[in-house]
Order: sequence, then C-alpha cells, then structure tokens
Amino acid sequence: MTITKAVPRSFYKDPAVLDRELTEIFGRNWLYVGHESEVPAVGDYVTRSMGGDPVIMARGQEGIRVMLNSCTHRGTQVCKVAHGNTTTFRCGYHGWVFGNDGELRGVPGRRALYGPDFDLSRLGLRQARVETRHGLVFATWDPDAPDLTAFLGDFGWYLDAFFGLFPGGMEVHGGIHRVNVRGNWKIHAENFSGDGYHLQVAHRTMFELGVMGDQAGTVEGFVVNDPSGHCLRSQYLADEGVPETVFGYEDHLLEPALAAADPEVRRFREKTTVIHGLVYPNLLLITTAPQYFGEDASGPVAFTQLRVLTPIDQHHHEVAYWSLVPRDASPEWKAKSYLYVTRQHGAASYFEADDLENFRRIDAGLGAVAGERTPYNYELGLDAAESGAPPWNGPGRITRQDFTEANQRTFVGRYLEQMGERA
Repeated sequence: MTITKAVPRSFYKDPAVLDRELTEIFGRNWLYVGHESEVPAVGDYVTRSMGGDPVIMARGQEGIRVMLNSCTHRGTQVCKVAHGNTTTFRCGYHGWVFGNDGELRGVPGRRALYGPDFDLSRLGLRQARVETRHGLVFATWDPDAPDLTAFLGDFGWYLDAFFGLFPGGMEVHGGIHRVNVRGNWKIHAENFSGDGYHLQVAHRTMFELGVMGDQAGTVEGFVVNDPSGHCLRSQYLADEGVPETVFGYEDHLLEPALAAADPEVRRFREKTTVIHGLVYPNLLLITTAPQYFGEDASGPVAFTQLRVLTPIDQHHHEVAYWSLVPRDASPEWKAKSYLYVTRQHGAASYFEADDLENFRRIDAGLGAVAGERTPYNYELGLDAAESGAPPWNGPGRITRQDFTEANQRTFVGRYLEQMGERA
C-alpha cells in the first residue's frame, strides 16, 4: 500500500500507537541485530535490542544465535554487559545457568528442589529466527514470517551492491555508538528513506563549505522503493567529467571489485556519490565519499554507516551507529574512513546536528493541541513528470526525481498496512 496525501499526527505522539508498534512492526519483521565481524570467535557475544526486547547475539559452535536476554524463571536479564566471550550466562537473581546457545544447563538445587523429572530442555532462552546477508545479521520473532530473501524483495539487489562489492567482505570498525534522540523514531526513518528535499535548507552550510567537493552541482537524484517498505535515494553523476576518485576507496580494492561486479551493479555504484536508505522498518544505511580540507586533506574518502532506530517512548528513540569498512583495506585507510564518518554523520557531526535539531523541533510542534487537525502532508512529487529512464537497470520502483516523497509514502504506507490502518 502506498499512501496518497496525509497521515494523522497521532501516529507520531500517541503512546497507544507505540504499544501497537512493538507488536505489529517490531514483532513481525526482520530486524538488523549486528554484524558477523562483531562476534568473530566461538563464545563471542554482544547485547542488543529488537524493538523493545533486549537480546544477546552470540556465536556458538553451530553459528550465530539471537536470544531473548531474559531468564525463563523470573525474567531477569542474564547478561548485563555490552560484549565479551563466555560459555555460559548466569542469572544474577536465582543462579540459573544458560549456555551460550541459550539452552538451560543448570539450576541450583535442581534435584532436591524440583525433583528428578524437572526438564531443563523446555526452559532455554527464547530463540529468534536468524539469517544473514553479506555479514549483516537479521532476526525475527515471527515463526510465520517469510525468509529474509523474500522479505527484502527487490531491495536485496541493492544490499548486494552495498555490501557485496568487495570480495573480502566488510567489517565493523570502531565499535558501536549509541545516542538518545528527542523525536519519534519514524521521523528519523522517513528522513533517511529518501528526503532530498531538505538538503539545501537544513544542510545549507555544509554545501557552502564545500564538504561534498565539486560534485554537488553535477548530480541528479533518484529514489527507489519496494512495496515491502524498503527505500533508498541515490545521487548519480552526469555522464561527463566523472572524477577517478569518486569512489574514495584504495585502488587495490576498487579495481578488482569493479572488474568482478555484475555490469548493472557496476553501473549503479561507479557513478553514485551518495546512497542512503532504509531497510524497513528501522535499519538506516548511507555510503558516500566526502571531501575534507585542511591538514588531513587527501581527496574523497568513502565511508559506510549503519544505524538502528529503537523507540524509547513516543517522544524519544535510541540511535545505534556502526561504521563498516572493507576487510582488506589498509589500517591507515580504515582509520581515515572512520574519522570521516564520525565528522560527517556521527552522533555529534555536522549533518547530524542539523537533523537532530529538526527532529527535536518536530516533536515540539507535535505537542500542539491545535495541530491535531493538521495532518502530515505527503503530496510532494505526486504529479511530477519523470525526466527519463534511470541510468541503471536495477530492480524496484525507480523514480528519476529527487524532490519527491515517493519513498516516504512507501514507508508510511507499509507501516499503516501492518498497523491495520487505512491510508
């Protein structure tokens, strides 16, 4: 379902809506939990959230599992730290012990207090379904959800173009950063889904400073979306005058990667200066190659960032940030890529400060009682004529327009459909 014009403001401020979201949105879809490189060895684990549910992502002898971080006795979180390596998790309340595979291994006084027939096998930590794609670990609680490939639909091609370009794969660099943000999580999701309309206003200073180099005036925007709610926006260079350094990667990585890539993936990636988007419902991604000036100026340096949005309440959400780099890149390049993503899109970066301030102001405006009768408007681009066919033959609904809310309509339409609402 794609919405047409407007959405009630109550969907961004009503606490009852959030309660339903935790079940209908976060409880039914595949959610990004982490990256395989964060748990490289058997016994490694990290603690994360799936919507409102605390989980443990752990690597065992049989691969990666995602388990509810909640003891099956009284619900106590069995793991209190962010990451580590262990063979067991011990509940700090009554001492129940679980293996790193989630199975219940021991109960104090088991035979004396529970009797010889007490069955440990039925009381392991709740297990989520887990699938991976190019090192990205997704999980869902829904036993009836389609597999990850079906869930991603046409957007799977773009994830392959994002994360499958380099034969050695990608890895997390610099750990994970978390920030609590004022504003409903859906506002952030809509922004990243493909909002090219706000750039020259909200981020005007960054363009005036020349952060994007000489490319800003030579690109045209495209948006891509899938009926499942996944979206992206691409800034694509004109055919003439493509700088050799546009990718911002080291030559020893880029040349063999492009040579081995599918021709359409190569066509899509080799002239795209910015790609950002949303894997429905709450995984955001961006890759670009900004230009910086000063002592460390060295031409464009690419970065790839992932974000996960987790609602705290109807007025606040947590943002978790990951930086990904090609596994085979040099240590010097990895450090510079991490520096650049921190400067441009980190929690205290130039672009982030602009967006987070607007999210705060949106939330403040939502509090106006008089505004209840003024729904959000999503008409931008409804009647705009496209300017021709896209320059690559990728899947999905591709629109050759930058100033359009086609992606926002897709995201919100899918959201309302899953919430059982009419657009």
